[in-house]
Amino acid sequence: MTDHKPGPSILVVEDESLVRMMAVDMFEDAGFSVLEASSGEKALELMKQCGELTALFTDVDLAKTIDGFYLARMVHDAHPQAPIIVVSGQCIATDGDLPEGARFIGKPYDPDVVTATLNEMISAAGQNQG
Repeated sequence: MTDHKPGPSILVVEDESLVRMMAVDMFEDAGFSVLEASSGEKALELMKQCGELTALFTDVDLAKTIDGFYLARMVHDAHPQAPIIVVSGQCIATDGDLPEGARFIGKPYDPDVVTATLNEMISAAGQNQG
């Protein structure tokens, strides 16, 4: 887990450590405070500990039993306003895979597109709250 900094918080969930490190760097460079987990189970534990979550970025194929689609639905249930981006290089999201409002991005992804999409989703969520 990286140090908390001011700014929106994002939970990055990726079981491949190198890919997770690159995603963490991408979001830190974009001004996010990043929490990271290597599995869906660890992500759910972190969520319970940290309370409010600004956003989730998760791979579909994760170690252990919880996949990214299931994790996205769990996060959406607990934090309905939190933007969720699900990524995969192995599959494509189909109807019913993602919770309402979540976005799917295929790998390899462009970091600028990912961060722009996330910032757009955060802005829209803020407008919906007020």
